[in-house]
Amino acid sequence: MALPPKKPGGPRVGGAAATVPPEWETGKERLANDQLSDLAGALEEELEEIKVKYEMYFIGAERMEPARRRDDLKRNIARLKNAFTRNAGIRFRIQALHARYLSYERLWLRSTREKESGTYRRDVLKARRKAAERAEAPAPVAAAPVLAPTPTPTPVAPTAPAAAPVASRVKPPPLPAPKGVVPAMSDAELRTLYESFVAAKRSCNEDVSKVTLESIARTVNKQAPEIAAKFKAKRVEFKVAVRDGRAVLTAVPKI
Repeated sequence: MALPPKKPGGPRVGGAAATVPPEWETGKERLANDQLSDLAGALEEELEEIKVKYEMYFIGAERMEPARRRDDLKRNIARLKNAFTRNAGIRFRIQALHARYLSYERLWLRSTREKESGTYRRDVLKARRKAAERAEAPAPVAAAPVLAPTPTPTPVAPTAPAAAPVASRVKPPPLPAPKGVVPAMSDAELRTLYESFVAAKRSCNEDVSKVTLESIARTVNKQAPEIAAKFKAKRVEFKVAVRDGRAVLTAVPKI
């Protein structure tokens, strides 16, 4: 009696080819596919976390670039891409993960180069916004005009401490405003501003021998109309401030 033909891969049992259940042939492959699917899911989550880290790095919330995590992710995705599987769904998922990583990597590397060279778009916009804010803010009065010597025969403000009692007893005449210009501050306000400015310069160990009441009045009356016209203000007040260890006058438009 002739034996039935042997099925490829099937062991002979009792003189006949035994039928191997399908689950025996695909059991290992299913296990491998499950492992690849789990690994792909873990790498997808890692990619999203690194994406968030890079976004925080580019806006300045993170100081260090997550370059090491990016390199580790790149190696793991390359290993996963080289893994063998006959499952079309898993192959497509791995290819999509690899393509998404390459897209992100090009963006990250380009943005990092721009950030290091100072041409990153967010940094440029931030710098422009700060420049606009500085342009809108009240500008400090230049200290040079205040420090310029005034060629007058009789200075009103004394330059020596010994002459201070005389200045307190003798009331100097009102300071005339320049022709065609309304004074920005009253006589009393100008004298208060002058005394505060001198005191601030002395506290900063600056020379006050050339600072006079007339020079401050002339500077205030000259710059007040210009600042008022620029900011469309009804009035401009001047205050004393200390910046970088130096006493300066600042103009504050009152709209």
